[in-house]
Amino acid sequence: MSDRTRPTWQYVGILLIVSSALVGCTGPTTGTSSPSPTTSTLAPGNESTAKGEDPTPIPPEAVLVFATVDADGAAVSASAYVAGVIENGGTCTFTFTAGDAVVTAEAEGLADRATTSCGTVQVPIDQFTSGPWSASVSYTSATISELASASSPLEIP
Repeated sequence: MSDRTRPTWQYVGILLIVSSALVGCTGPTTGTSSPSPTTSTLAPGNESTAKGEDPTPIPPEAVLVFATVDADGAAVSASAYVAGVIENGGTCTFTFTAGDAVVTAEAEGLADRATTSCGTVQVPIDQFTSGPWSASVSYTSATISELASASSPLEIP
């Protein structure tokens, strides 16, 4: 073996010893940098629960999503849902008031993934007089005596 090749082999041997020592210092690697299977990332406000445990229950609440005059002016549309309740068969009652005048529309509550949906109702505009109204929704069922949303202002042209 020539003197020129000997130092190269010595350097390779030294590099192998050093890299083996470094791998031993850092511990085993899996080839990825992802978190371990027990680590999870949750959005702020969400809490982790043990398998089989129910998350903190949401208090039942009727929520009016919107109440507005349709773009064509032919009807008033309103939509709502019930948080904290997931069931079919309840009754959503949309109530529109202006002084002594009251207009109501009903819809069946339908369970969806996380709430009870009241869907969207449409009431012909000729049932309303011009001026300020308020809209709200209430929900009743075999398991819920009555939930009522806050009122929302509605202007009828």
